Amino acid sequence: MATFAIVTLPLTGHIRPMMAAARALRSAGHRPVVVGPIDLIQRIPSDIETFAIGERDLPVGQLDQLCTCLTRMTSFADMRQMYRTIATLSRLYMNHLPDAVMKLGADGIIHDQLEPAAGIVARGFSEGDRTFRHVSLACALPMNRDVYVPPPIMGWAYRDSGYGAWLNAGYYRVVNWLLREQGAVLAEGAAQFGLSKPDDLPDWQQPWSVDDGLSRTADLAQGLACLDYPRAKPPVYLGPLRDDQSPYPGLSSIAHERNGRPLCFVSLGSLMGGRTKVLSAMARAATDRGFQPVVVHGGRLDEITANLPKETITRDFLDQRDILSDSAAAMIHGGYNSTTDAVAAGVPLVTVPLAFEQGAIAARVERAGLGRKVSAVGPNLSQRIHLALGDVLGSADMAQASRRAQYEAMAAHGLQGFVVAIEGAAPQASLTGAILTPTVPQRPSMLPAE
Repeated sequence: MATFAIVTLPLTGHIRPMMAAARALRSAGHRPVVVGPIDLIQRIPSDIETFAIGERDLPVGQLDQLCTCLTRMTSFADMRQMYRTIATLSRLYMNHLPDAVMKLGADGIIHDQLEPAAGIVARGFSEGDRTFRHVSLACALPMNRDVYVPPPIMGWAYRDSGYGAWLNAGYYRVVNWLLREQGAVLAEGAAQFGLSKPDDLPDWQQPWSVDDGLSRTADLAQGLACLDYPRAKPPVYLGPLRDDQSPYPGLSSIAHERNGRPLCFVSLGSLMGGRTKVLSAMARAATDRGFQPVVVHGGRLDEITANLPKETITRDFLDQRDILSDSAAAMIHGGYNSTTDAVAAGVPLVTVPLAFEQGAIAARVERAGLGRKVSAVGPNLSQRIHLALGDVLGSADMAQASRRAQYEAMAAHGLQGFVVAIEGAAPQASLTGAILTPTVPQRPSMLPAE
């Protein structure tokens, strides 16, 4: 039995796949322990062991207060608070995770890619003890930097060209500036562990960043290769990490409200479910196309003022995999979990990205031929969604691409592959080769000048 310190983000979309992974480890005879601030610990299911850290740094309620900006993201102040919160969490893990590892007698650290401080700590332990296991897991869009892949916060198209590399490198410099507070925390922690970076890196790679926290031996992703751009060094795509312990009701809970029309799953995720105008436009477009909308809003929608079409089914939360299994279409914000679940269900997609990496995911959906993207900005939103839905439903090419992606999801290693990768029963390369990874593009002979 091995003990693993688990580090996840305090967001539902990250907690759920990480807890499914933790349960899979426990079923395999290991001991997973979630380590984090008290507000995060209070969100972890009761069947998972936890270890609170930094209670003086982030007392009860403070992390929740810091994260309120994530439900808005409508101003520069919200963005500034988000970047400060990111740095605050990284400093907490840098300061307290090493002691937690020692007290738990942990044999390894499994962390969300988006908490690179945990990765720096794991690298520090693993370079001092080769038996210590370091596992990074992308619960959202993979963060692995590649000059031909746009930064995840940008909804840019993939460009396998010198111009694309120049454009991406320029915006990685912008990302470095936005995350400079976190970068300083990572640099300080890396120095404490004696970690260093090569001297010959281009300037867009020089600051300490998310990429420096990735595992060199087990860099995993809970997504699908078809939903990412080609990368020189991709993570291991495991497919959706899901178990059967959903805390939410499924199809049977809405059976009495169904009107005989096919269902259309409508959601903006657990953070953006209060965007009334967007949800209303999506529901109206679905109704006009002959569907019955099922709106899942995370408890953030004021249904009295939402102006939803008659017979729209609304819930705070539902088991989205179960709902998608009987849906004829989906309209979503481009969140990673809802997108991978919809693709795995073979459901035609319309995405309306709002913030974070949603635009980047929507761009990947379009590139893969799995759906259409509609901007939430501008007039006649419902009409534009209506037209996009018609395109998706009427495209034979999209139907074929959807079947290919669904097959990839069915063939993916999932939770079993996660456990195998961590136990070292198979090298990372063999896992990668067993999954439908994208072809690495030919690189131009010369990169643009830095």
